[in-house]
Amino acid sequence: MLEFIRREKIYVLILFFILAVNLMHAKDVKKEVPIEKSLSSMNLEELGVTEEKVKDFFESDKPSAKFFRYLVSFGFFIFVLSLILNLMFIFRGERKKIDFKAPYSKGAVPWGVLDLFRAVLIILFAGYVLAIIEAFVLKAFHLELTMNLRMMISTFFIDIVAVMVVLYFVMVKYKKNIQELGLRAPSFLKNILSGITAYIFMLPVLLVILIFSIWILNVFGYTPPPQPVFEIFMEEKKSSVLLFLTVFVSVLGPIVEEVFFRGFMYSAVRKHTGVLAAAFLSGAIFSMLHTNIVGFLPIMALGVLLAYLYETTGSLVASISVHILHNSIIVAFVFFLKEFIR
Repeated sequence: MLEFIRREKIYVLILFFILAVNLMHAKDVKKEVPIEKSLSSMNLEELGVTEEKVKDFFESDKPSAKFFRYLVSFGFFIFVLSLILNLMFIFRGERKKIDFKAPYSKGAVPWGVLDLFRAVLIILFAGYVLAIIEAFVLKAFHLELTMNLRMMISTFFIDIVAVMVVLYFVMVKYKKNIQELGLRAPSFLKNILSGITAYIFMLPVLLVILIFSIWILNVFGYTPPPQPVFEIFMEEKKSSVLLFLTVFVSVLGPIVEEVFFRGFMYSAVRKHTGVLAAAFLSGAIFSMLHTNIVGFLPIMALGVLLAYLYETTGSLVASISVHILHNSIIVAFVFFLKEFIR
């Protein structure tokens, strides 16, 4: 144990720093005064989305109305296609099989679970340092930003740090190229098509899981906490900020998350547990970090699908394509709701 501590002294110090900061924060926590109900915790009627308003919106000549009319029609076509794909899968004889046995040795990466913990500690440490720098800059220059916007800016920089940390372990520590993470160009278009097809196939499953999750929460009378991303999109008026958020949530975020969760985390865990356990474990952690109890099971199911695509294609292109498509659909839905609360 002492030898391990000496060898990992930098990471041990980082761990103690993180624990100390959290303990200090816990002592300073005071009872908060109840605030007005957040937008993300409201139902559609409370947001102003009524059947009459939706009908009037779609019948209007607004450019946004025309866009969403086409989008809804295309979405209905995709949903019907997904049902057909599911029926074809059910009645098809042969299916592609994956070896779920552990431990996994074929194509194993050089980094492991210990490297994963090291990376997580560095990223958490960087998050705290960024928070301190952010507070200093805001105070020094007398800048005022909403808490949600500050959170999004911090997340953006932490994502950059996460990618840099992953690249350090892969390219510097283990002298490997980025292809080891699954960032491979061959069969690029084929992998994109495979990802989109798999996502369309999974849509009914994700919808059923989401409905089940909402039903369970309603049974227990639980009200979900505010979702920062949703709040920012709904409250923000500046086009430049909305454009940044859209690109970040729809494109940059998915790329970073796939590099870390599938390329780095999943492949590290897979060496010790096998494919199935690694897919569910990485999917569960991926879902927990989204801090959305309503979407926990659907996001976890999506994470398992993304791991499956990475496993079967050997490339992150398919999982990145699905992630971008999924987030883009959610952003489009938020913009649709935004039409009714302006």
